[in-house]
Amino acid sequence: MRKYLSKTSLILGLVILSAGLSSCSKDKALIDRSGTESISGKDSSKVDTLAVLFRNAFRVYEMQRNTKGIYRDSKLFNGTDYHPASVANIGIGMISLCIADKMKWVPDGSQQVITTLRTLLGHTPGFKLDVNTSGFPRHFVNMETGAQEWNSEYSTVDAAIMVSGALFCKKYYSGNTIIAGLADSLYQSIDWSKAIADPATGKLYLSLDGKGNGLGKTSVYNEYMILANLAYHSENGAGGPATTLWNNFYANPASLPKSDYSGYSVLTDSPGSFLSDFIPQFCYYLCQPYSASTKYISYMKNSMLADKKWWTLTTGLAAYEWGLGAGSAPTGYQANRINDNANNIVSPHIISGFIPVDQSIKNDLINLYKTNKGVYMLPGTSYKILWRYSTTDASWRANEVQGIDFSSMLFGLASLPENCGREFFSTYNNYQFPAYSFTRAGL
Repeated sequence: MRKYLSKTSLILGLVILSAGLSSCSKDKALIDRSGTESISGKDSSKVDTLAVLFRNAFRVYEMQRNTKGIYRDSKLFNGTDYHPASVANIGIGMISLCIADKMKWVPDGSQQVITTLRTLLGHTPGFKLDVNTSGFPRHFVNMETGAQEWNSEYSTVDAAIMVSGALFCKKYYSGNTIIAGLADSLYQSIDWSKAIADPATGKLYLSLDGKGNGLGKTSVYNEYMILANLAYHSENGAGGPATTLWNNFYANPASLPKSDYSGYSVLTDSPGSFLSDFIPQFCYYLCQPYSASTKYISYMKNSMLADKKWWTLTTGLAAYEWGLGAGSAPTGYQANRINDNANNIVSPHIISGFIPVDQSIKNDLINLYKTNKGVYMLPGTSYKILWRYSTTDASWRANEVQGIDFSSMLFGLASLPENCGREFFSTYNNYQFPAYSFTRAGL
């Protein structure tokens, strides 16, 4: 073999290599298989930076998953993980596998989904999910046993997000009868009617006691739209309290309370107050009646514009620094919103989550990355992600990344046409509901 290639051969080889990289959806152009930008002698293009952020966003969920298919609530950037599993993040983790399968990042996405669903339904030795008599699980559970952690409640909305993830997988893996059967069993293992507090006012229960009695109520509108949707479909079109609640409120956003910020009308749970922007994003990605509605989409875009407008009141910031979301904060966990962000924390994942209503904001993510704002390294790797940072306290760094909140980063980037596409979520969150009959898991 010749030790040296001719200049012509070398150039030809590089051209062929470049073409091969650009044609592969698994490893985007100028990104090596480790998910980092490769050295090319040129600055990374916009597509390259976004591809790095997209691939590494999925790695967060890979790192949060255990062998039983259960997903940890948060991943530490340094030190030994201690967070329990979050049942909501288990749902997000399952959806992340659909994205990874679409992008050809994993060869066994369907089998990983099956592992997760079997564990949740009690088919994995040593794991029994702590649920009440109505089938609602604890918010936080042990990663290995499913037992209650952190004195957590039987949560209604976290159950809804978990099950939404299962139904998303059923629709995505439409030819897989095993996933379909397991997802249907998980949906029917919960008595969704127990979450309805008052159809006349739209109130839903926040949590339940061990016997299925409601504890605490939440008003419309918020992310509990996801819960209301599952409860509505559990009545099989025959009508009932959940159907009445849905038709009175969520069927048409005109029926929902609103607030005005600088000329932008946004949905809220109390006129005059504002919600964190993860709420319209969760509804968009997990609830088809929202993502398929031009009216809801219009309010989602208004939420984005109001968010950006609020940040203009802070001097000295770049136009790409915005995003009112939830996650780590100097004083603990916070869900930031208009007029409630004391540390001026930028949430890059919220920027990404709005990509379906304005693709141009992907450039804000690129600018954050290039200026090293909100850039974190996943532990033990060279993989970089964008996460929350304070514009008033440069010394503050988040200790962890919460999977449920970070989902907006993964989902937003997935919506780009060069990735899964804008219709990915509105297609696969159009769930194929079974004829519902409450049947407790394991019985």
